[in-house]
Amino acid sequence: MTLRSRLFGAIGITLAVVLAVLVTVTVSLESAREDRRRELQQAALEFAASLAAKVPYEQYLDTQLLVDGRLHPSLSSLAVYQVDREGELQPLQRYGRIAADAELEARVLPLVREVRDENVAVRRFHRGSWVAAVPVARGRGEASGGEGRDAFAYLEFRPLALDTLAVGRVTFFVIVASGGLLLLLVWLIVDRVVARPLRDVVAAAQRVAEGDYSRAVPATGADDEIQTVVDAFNAMMLEIGMLHERMQDRIGEALRTAHRTQESLVIAQRLAATGTLAAGIAHEVNNPLGGMVNAVHALRTKEMTPERRDEYLELVEDGLRRIQETVAKILRFTPHRVAPQAVELSDVVRPALGLVRHRLDREGVAVEVHAPQEPVLVFGDFYELQQALLNVLINALDALEEAHRDAPRIEIHVTGDAQEARLLVRDNGVGMAPADVPRAFDLFFTTKEQGRGSGLGLATVHKILEDHGGRVVLTPRAGEGMDVTFVLPRLRPPGATVA
Repeated sequence: MTLRSRLFGAIGITLAVVLAVLVTVTVSLESAREDRRRELQQAALEFAASLAAKVPYEQYLDTQLLVDGRLHPSLSSLAVYQVDREGELQPLQRYGRIAADAELEARVLPLVREVRDENVAVRRFHRGSWVAAVPVARGRGEASGGEGRDAFAYLEFRPLALDTLAVGRVTFFVIVASGGLLLLLVWLIVDRVVARPLRDVVAAAQRVAEGDYSRAVPATGADDEIQTVVDAFNAMMLEIGMLHERMQDRIGEALRTAHRTQESLVIAQRLAATGTLAAGIAHEVNNPLGGMVNAVHALRTKEMTPERRDEYLELVEDGLRRIQETVAKILRFTPHRVAPQAVELSDVVRPALGLVRHRLDREGVAVEVHAPQEPVLVFGDFYELQQALLNVLINALDALEEAHRDAPRIEIHVTGDAQEARLLVRDNGVGMAPADVPRAFDLFFTTKEQGRGSGLGLATVHKILEDHGGRVVLTPRAGEGMDVTFVLPRLRPPGATVA
């Protein structure tokens, strides 16, 4: 059965019930009113008949039966009959309808004869009105006594007028009560058939929005459109739940892949930086090697004083020491196992500057390092932080080379407060356009000329700082260079004060 059929059927049944109640109440009230009307008429008839029987008909004008020669308003007919010498009934007085309606008088005479023959008053409900026939008292001029009375009165009451105001009040009450009952039943039906299932669907939709796909919408128990909607919603929720689970698995796998890719990018960027430094490192190795080769050739000659031989040996030793320091720098830059520990930020600055010293000297870049006397400690991996700082220094040197400043300069400031430690690298290079800052950490995004930038440097810096619970803040200075700030949670030893 469809929802429309159920609603129309329910409303039809409700209307039939309300109509039956209305008819029943109306019939009951009308019956009660009719019974009351008859009781009142009968009581009035008893009074009038008693009055007519006890008062001689000559004196009716002195009673309430006749008022100013006219019938009382509650009476429709009044007639007095007398028995003549032949024993027939002869009309003496007639008032009201009976005076002008011979047909009515013909119907009345049998009732009067019944009273004459039985010598008892007769009262009955006839054709919608109460009527009565009673023997009448003799007049003053007639002798009293005898077994019977020779005059009889007929009285007919008017039907009582309907109390329209009372009927209106009762009808209004019945209509209002019926309308209220109809509304209540319709509300109950709509709530049961439509509203309650829809509330279940809305609650299930809210659960789905919160990620709960476990509880289905309960069945309505009817084969209608609402149940079709419930079934379709449950099927959709099941499908969405399965898709959500598959999507969660794929997202997890994608996150793991991205994590592995980020780790690979860090290594790739380190290797890329190593390649960038290769020229400078080769320069640092070739210079002492050239001197050592010349010293070795000189040492092969036999004609050499001991002082001169010691000088050449010292030159060879100094060259080997310089090569050893260069190799040590490279080894510190190679991949290693991450080992977080307390790290002093100032200690990260010195070796990072050492790795770009050749470019600093070659390009004439002045470097200023400002650090407080109190150690500014963070918890992290020394080599990872060195890698991040080295990437920023290489970017700064590239920016200075592109800017062609008369006095290229790099400033490094190490500061800290109670909660955070900061390492600021400031240069007076070409800087960065403010519109490019939001994209600066995107993979493969670079503002350098094609072939010079990989687009991995700042992305790697961002990844390293994020892994340390910190962040990177880029602040372009219009036409004056760039500020790159590392912000890290500060590690404070017990009893230390704020720097």
